[in-house]
Amino acid sequence: MNDLKVRLQWVINSGVTADMTGSDARYIRFINATLLLFGSAQLPILFLLISLDMILPLGINLIALVLFGLGFMINRSGRTLLAKLLITSVMTANTAYFAILLGSSAPTHFWFMPVAVLSVLAFKPSEWRWALLLISGAMISFAMFEFYGSGLEPLLRQFTNSADELQAAHGSTIAAMLLTLVLIGMMHRRFAWSETALAKEKAQSDRLLRAILPDDIARQLRETGTTPAIRHEDVSLLFADIVGFTPLAASMPAEEVVALLAEVFKRVDQLIERCGVEKIKTIGDAYMIAGGVPETSIDHAERLGRCAFGMLEIIKDVSAETGHSLQLRIGLHRGPAVAGVIGTTKFAYDLWGESVNLASRIESSGEPGRVHVSEEFMRLGTENMVFEERGEVTLKGVGRTRTHWLISV
Repeated sequence: MNDLKVRLQWVINSGVTADMTGSDARYIRFINATLLLFGSAQLPILFLLISLDMILPLGINLIALVLFGLGFMINRSGRTLLAKLLITSVMTANTAYFAILLGSSAPTHFWFMPVAVLSVLAFKPSEWRWALLLISGAMISFAMFEFYGSGLEPLLRQFTNSADELQAAHGSTIAAMLLTLVLIGMMHRRFAWSETALAKEKAQSDRLLRAILPDDIARQLRETGTTPAIRHEDVSLLFADIVGFTPLAASMPAEEVVALLAEVFKRVDQLIERCGVEKIKTIGDAYMIAGGVPETSIDHAERLGRCAFGMLEIIKDVSAETGHSLQLRIGLHRGPAVAGVIGTTKFAYDLWGESVNLASRIESSGEPGRVHVSEEFMRLGTENMVFEERGEVTLKGVGRTRTHWLISV
């Protein structure tokens, strides 16, 4: 049984290569499966023709089988269009021949129906002209025999008994209907497979989109194709930088540097998700995080403060595990900012404004292992936050500015 299954799979997959697109591979498999189906359907007909001593029809069917075999070889070689044209043409001609040979005594013209269905399924959308030509040929032939062939006298009398003739006619009709249903079932299976594949692709693209954009922004982009820049009046901003990382990286192999950063950022990403804030971007060993965007929240500053202390714990743990002495400098600010997506090919959700610049300056003027915050962040902080005044510091491009340390949240 397994050996038979392997052989059938070999026939169906013949001509499929590793570098072939999924769509092209499905069409090749469909043609191979159709040939296998029609070839199998011919076997009982051949035995019937032999038992009735119908030599001429037997020869015609054998020629059709040989041409089907040629179609298989052509399809296997990659010339799928030529294979499809040969197969559908042979089926159409074979059906027309038997319809004329047997006349109205046997409704052989019903076999034009699976030919038409096959023409619908076998051709790609880009080959619609060929599909239309063959479908039209099959349907016109069916209509001609149906409406004008009722009195067509058979050229060959194969039955002497009218009951046997009627039984054979019924058998031919049922076989044509079954073959049509099988082809429709194959079509349904192909559509189901395509829907499953599309659902997986959509889920994957949604995950990738969410990896670089906030949920609301990703949803807007999927639904409308654009997302407007929005001004937020109250945003918490965090900048963090690993102190002395550049000289440390220069003394390490590149692979170790990447692995170290990857481990730190992986843990920080998990922390960000737990805290309910938004990762904006990383630049080298620096991190930018925001609270209150794209959705506003009452406690976004408090969330960002907890995130800051969580980052300090992560750096402490990674330092202990790796033996590298890492320290993090963090700066927090709060104020208005404009947020939105920039670019048309590689999307990036970003924030702009003076508040962003000031948060960066607060970070760069801080101290390793401490959370440096602006006056605005302290003034708008919650009762759960404990601050310690640092005094005035000189910020590049800003001047003398009063700042504070965030002690706990």
